[in-house]
Amino acid sequence: MSTMTKKTREAVKATLAIILVVILIFVLWIYPLNQAGKIVSRPEGDTGQPTASLPGVVGDTLTVISEDNQKLAGILFKTSSPKGTFVLVHGLFGDRNSQLEKAKMLVDSGFDVMVYDQRGYGQSEGKYRSGGYYEAEDVQEVVSLLDLKNLLIHPVIIWGEDQGATAAFRAWPLERRIDFVVAENLVANGHDWQKRVIRKQDMSAPDLLLPVVWWWMKLKSSYEISAAASEIGEQYDWAVTNKAGKFIVAACGTGQTPDNNFLAALKNHGGNWMILPCADASAGGGLYGGHKDALLSAITAMIGGK
Repeated sequence: MSTMTKKTREAVKATLAIILVVILIFVLWIYPLNQAGKIVSRPEGDTGQPTASLPGVVGDTLTVISEDNQKLAGILFKTSSPKGTFVLVHGLFGDRNSQLEKAKMLVDSGFDVMVYDQRGYGQSEGKYRSGGYYEAEDVQEVVSLLDLKNLLIHPVIIWGEDQGATAAFRAWPLERRIDFVVAENLVANGHDWQKRVIRKQDMSAPDLLLPVVWWWMKLKSSYEISAAASEIGEQYDWAVTNKAGKFIVAACGTGQTPDNNFLAALKNHGGNWMILPCADASAGGGLYGGHKDALLSAITAMIGGK
């Protein structure tokens, strides 16, 4: 049996080294960048659908201009003698149409209701999403526009899902025209948001990807977020201290413990929580779909039986 010459062995070693470098580049650079782009970019195939009408309800189309000059598409459903104004902020991979059942329930209860597509979703502009960070500025702009047009009737309640709930909490300390917040399936921080997006898109990515996500977003859009800035602990603590009876966080879980570890840690800060059975929630369109009556009852009690 012949053996490899020294030259051949060196060539094999060099080839293996090149292969190893290529693998490392893919694993540590190309693959994370690809996944990061999918996490923060507008969902593929999201072309946006016109808002369906609510029977017997007048809908006024509104365009909100964000602080960074993105056009956000919305519609306000009005009642004759409104008891207040709800702004509904949809969740991950949703749009304003996903809020119409909730909007109908609130309109029937006597409230004006604003729904809109968040940046990077539906008919709104924007190529990138931030898990509630820049979306909080959009919430403030929605409230400001309604007020400017004399369409803001107090009490003003922001009811958000997922990163929409996070946006509401971030906006609240800065936008004092917000009276109440309902946070449904709240996103606690950047890592929580990343995990949810990965799960919903059937992706596979490590927890350490988040810094790459924010780096990629800054590179592509100039928007800058840090892992520390993605935490909503400061805003949540503000609400617990200053608006103790004016917010509800609804999460699915067992007993008094949220199923989400990030929310379980946040709950330790105190506040008003509704822990609802996950099995019921998954059966009918999330927490609202599984617990309409319980949520509406709690919200009505919070805002004083309006």
